[in-house]
Amino acid sequence: MEPDLSGDWYILEGEPGEHLVMEALGRRLSGLWTQEALAQAFLARHPDLGMRVARLESRALKEAFLRALSLLGVEAVLVDYQPGVHQAPMAKVEDLLEEVRRA
Repeated sequence: MEPDLSGDWYILEGEPGEHLVMEALGRRLSGLWTQEALAQAFLARHPDLGMRVARLESRALKEAFLRALSLLGVEAVLVDYQPGVHQAPMAKVEDLLEEVRRA
């Protein structure tokens, strides 16, 4: 089942242009949450990241986020990822960018 990404997105950000980037199995990934509570729960488990939860409401903000991830070499985002959970839906950044542009 694919996650519904039509609503607001919640991301972790630090300084301008700084986004959560994880490396797993030689791939660069980021996180995107569909509910603020899920993003806050992830952040609560990793307070040392020094990041905050940001809400992306508009198509323009979502596109800017995806473009920034592309510049950082991120291939895909894990949707609603929580540590300890063995699987999370994954979406390719380029596919999401095309979807956002069409919206």
